[in-house]
Amino acid sequence: MKGIIAVSEALSDYREMLEEEGYQVVGLEEGLDVADAVLISGMDVDHSGISAIDTEAPVLDVTGKRPDEVLRALERRLELL
Repeated sequence: MKGIIAVSEALSDYREMLEEEGYQVVGLEEGLDVADAVLISGMDVDHSGISAIDTEAPVLDVTGKRPDEVLRALERRLELL
């Protein structure tokens, strides 16, 4: 297993891709305390551009990004930890 990624429920395409790549994928509600990274969409950000996600893990906004772009960005971020 490569790591634990918390993913917003609306991001099923990203969830499937991450699982195929060997990541353990959990929902936001149960995964924020254990996740190595968090994927959110624009719907998880309020009107002022601030995410209400409270975690020490890196948070990546996937809005407008293809799953392969997100995977590359995620792997770069996890390498830096």
